Amino acid sequence: MALALETLGYHKTSHSDALFNPYEIDMWMDAINAKFFGKGKPYQREDWDHLLGRFQAVTDAPHYLFAKELIEAYPEAKVVLVTRDADSWWRSMKATVEGFQKSRLVRINAWLDPAYAGKVEALFALMQKALWGVKDWTQEEELCKTKFRAHYDEVRRPTPPGRLLEFELKQGWEPLCKFLGKEVPDEPFPHLFNTAAFQEMLKRRDRALAMNIARKLTPMLVLAISVGVGVFYFRGNMTK
Repeated sequence: MALALETLGYHKTSHSDALFNPYEIDMWMDAINAKFFGKGKPYQREDWDHLLGRFQAVTDAPHYLFAKELIEAYPEAKVVLVTRDADSWWRSMKATVEGFQKSRLVRINAWLDPAYAGKVEALFALMQKALWGVKDWTQEEELCKTKFRAHYDEVRRPTPPGRLLEFELKQGWEPLCKFLGKEVPDEPFPHLFNTAAFQEMLKRRDRALAMNIARKLTPMLVLAISVGVGVFYFRGNMTK
């Protein structure tokens, strides 16, 4: 969806951009804590302008946690509600996001790099807690499906007539372009990041994480070996 919007001219579309900007991570965590856990002041229009003002559109996480707030804060904006079957969504989540969340490499990297990777991991964990309200969503299929369906109503309720398009990706360009007042592009509607593509991305990410962890641990390992050898040599001399 983000690529489709960019193809239509929304050249700055925020699609999980917070996961790449430590400053934005802090702001999103403040917003989540205020809305879901009563810690801090809920964001107002000026706060959203500060966080998202350079973008022309937003999609995906963590934006979906604030659908109602963003719809009300930007009454001039149009809303595209991408719908899909709850069962297929659940299968996709289990085949993609679960692997991302439970990766030991991600946790090790977060421990080694608390200033960036640690923040990314903390934001992701906070989003899951806010969204599902349980410790391990992967064991709560029916709860998650119920919340998934409820999200659609949470988007529909605050959206005035004429501002909302309920859209399935398989419908292609026509309804989306008509709703947004754009010409239909002379290219196929983008279909990226299906389950197979996501899993391949996870494999590449895990290889990169493993190399990064090795680079960070090597100096520590060398130091530990050096200290061990030094202690062994010192004790050996002391016993002579």
